[in-house]
Order: sequence, then structure tokens, then C-alpha cells
Amino acid sequence: MSVHHVRRCLLCGAAAIDAKSRGRVVKTTCLTCRAALIIEFDPPDDPTIRARIERVDSTDSHTSESYPDKRSARR
Repeated sequence: MSVHHVRRCLLCGAAAIDAKSRGRVVKTTCLTCRAALIIEFDPPDDPTIRARIERVDSTDSHTSESYPDKRSARR
């Protein structure tokens, strides 16, 4: 298994990010633009792409309980 690193915000390019990796999934929060992203490297359901990026802009505690697989923000 390879380890994936994200060193900059994929939206604004700032180096001030908080990144947590778990296997092929990396969760990042930018301290500059405050964007929260989930990056899944080498998704098994689509081997033609290198990574899938989802903007969530919420922490795990604010994730919708009714749709946990969609990681949709609670409003």
C-alpha cells in the first residue's frame, strides 16, 4: 500500500493545511481559505482516474447522519 501526501491546499495553494490520511483517503482542511476536502487516491470503482476530490466544508461531527456515505453537510 502506498502512502499519499497532500502538502498544499488544492484550491488556493496555501501550505498551511491540516491533513489526515487513512489508507488511500486524505482529509484536508485549509487554514487560509477554510476549504475542507476529501481526496481518495486510486478509487477502486474507477481505475481510470488517479484521485477523486470532494469538497465537504464540514468536520466529521457535522456530517449528515442520514446520508453518511455522501458526506453531505448538515444545514
